[in-house]
Amino acid sequence: MNIDKTSRVLSGNRRITRVFFLCVFLAGVFSNSNAIAGTQQKEALTIELTMKRVVTDVKGNEILEEAPRIKPGDLVEYTAVYRNRSKQTISGLKGSLPVPLGLEYVKRSAQPSSVLATTDGANYAAEPLLRTIKDKAGRDQRVEVPYSDYRNLRWEIGDLGAGKKSVVSARMRVIALPKSPEELVVKPATPVTIK
Repeated sequence: MNIDKTSRVLSGNRRITRVFFLCVFLAGVFSNSNAIAGTQQKEALTIELTMKRVVTDVKGNEILEEAPRIKPGDLVEYTAVYRNRSKQTISGLKGSLPVPLGLEYVKRSAQPSSVLATTDGANYAAEPLLRTIKDKAGRDQRVEVPYSDYRNLRWEIGDLGAGKKSVVSARMRVIALPKSPEELVVKPATPVTIK
């Protein structure tokens, strides 16, 4: 299942929050390799996603505020809280935040900082992502992948004890709001070798 597939953001963060909640939920459930089986697993793990706009007050301090609507240029912070509601440890848990088209992940804003990223939904590596290109002389050269190409973030949460929670977050810049639902369905780029 491609966890990057989302539905349309029409206006405001309610729609975006629902889209991200669905993606984060699917990522948590389907990337959890050794967790409680079947429907028990789905009931055991809950994921709460919030989105806040990042603004600066008159003193220069950052504040996270509710944003009924967002627009290009806004900086938003997504936080996903994974809770184990069962009486057993969930093992092999991976947290995930998609980066839909129209949003750009902000460099080194992920918490915890041990985030993995991908441009194609298949190859994950530590930030910053690098790729090999040929320079003018035909020699291989390692260059950073632009942050606008990042499509998903993932954390290796590992074991989540009974009744415990784990929190992941990242900031994203709103570049453009999509014009149609199809624009938010992330079509993975051609896979590249990321080392």
